[in-house]
Formats: sequence, structure tokens, C-alpha cells
Amino acid sequence: MDLYTLAEGPLLWVSFLVFILGSIFRIVLFFAVSLKRDRVIYQHFSWKYLFLTFCRWILPINRDILKNPVFAPLAYIFHFCLIVVPIWFAGHITLWEESRFEWSWTPIPDTMADWMTLIFLIIALFLFLRRILSPGIRFLSTFSDYLLLVITALPFLSGYFVTHGTLDSVAFLGDNMQLIHMLSAEAMLILIPFTKLSHFVLFFFSRGSTAIEFGRREYPV
Repeated sequence: MDLYTLAEGPLLWVSFLVFILGSIFRIVLFFAVSLKRDRVIYQHFSWKYLFLTFCRWILPINRDILKNPVFAPLAYIFHFCLIVVPIWFAGHITLWEESRFEWSWTPIPDTMADWMTLIFLIIALFLFLRRILSPGIRFLSTFSDYLLLVITALPFLSGYFVTHGTLDSVAFLGDNMQLIHMLSAEAMLILIPFTKLSHFVLFFFSRGSTAIEFGRREYPV
């Protein structure tokens, strides 16, 4: 079995399995710790506070927008593209249709996927340079912060090259871009539960617990 066959077969399913089981483990661990440390949150649980905080944070209608009028909107766009493009890209949906699950849903237009990919990559470059050029952020950044940003951007960059054949004339890259795309995406899936990328999963739980605590104290959620 060559590396390409391994990447599109066993390694793909292993990465999904690690992502799913690892995410479940992080969620269970979150609740186990919070039950010991923040029992008062569960005693004052409120759907109202959850609804309000998710509306204000998932939609760009919170104070963070006013405090960070450049960074906050870019962060929203970045995460929106990060979620929408991999899930609703037509090529990925085709793979699910051809899989044993035979799942299918309506894709976004290819042109939209291209533009969202380019916008995502531009913002990723901005975030990378921001960590380097901003003294305060550079001081707080670690090597893993830079590496995770590169790993997150690489599936989008390689995917764009694959769909457009941009580097087909370059021997090594042209022959291996599909492999780079698959391996980088699988690496990102595997790393999500065990790195700072886990906020992709834990955001809703941590934000929800904060909202309940703030709401209980009658602070803005």
C-alpha cells in the first residue's frame, strides 16, 4: 500500500475517528472538571442566557466588535470560511456520496468556494504576520501557535492548487499536491482535540458556562 492509498483510505478514517472520539473526550473532561469547580453554574442553568450569548457571539453583535473593529470582523470571516468551505465544497460532497455512507447535501457554487478560500488564506497570512509584527502578541505566541496556523491554512492552500492545477508544471508539487492536501487536512483533524484548535469544539461549552455565570450575577452576557 503506497502513501497515497493510505492517505485516502485508512488514514482518513483514523483521522475522523481520532477527531470524533478525541472531541467527545474533551467535552466529557470539560464537564467533569466544571462539575467539581463550577457546580453553581449547573444550579443556575438557564436556556435564556445560553441563547443570548450564542446570538451575540456567533453573530457579530457583541462588544468585541467595537473594541476590535478590524480584528474581530476578520476573525468572524476566518472561522466562517474555515467551517463552510470544507463542508459545502462540491468536491468534498462528491466523496461522501461515493463513500459507504452515500451522504449528500447541496454544495456552494465553486466560484464562491474559490473566493472564500482566497479570503481565508489572506486572513490567515494577516494573522500570521500579526503574531510576528505585534510585540504584545509575539510575546505571548509560542511555536505551536505559528505551526497550528500553518497546518490550518495548508489544506486550503493545497486544495486551491489541486482544483486549479496551479502548480502542475512543478514536478514534485504537481505530482504530490493531492497528497499534501489530504495529509494536511488529516493532520488538522487529529490535532483539533489535543491542541488550542479544540476551541472549535469547546467554544460553545465554555462560552455557555460563562454566560450562565454572568447572567446569574446580572452582568451582560
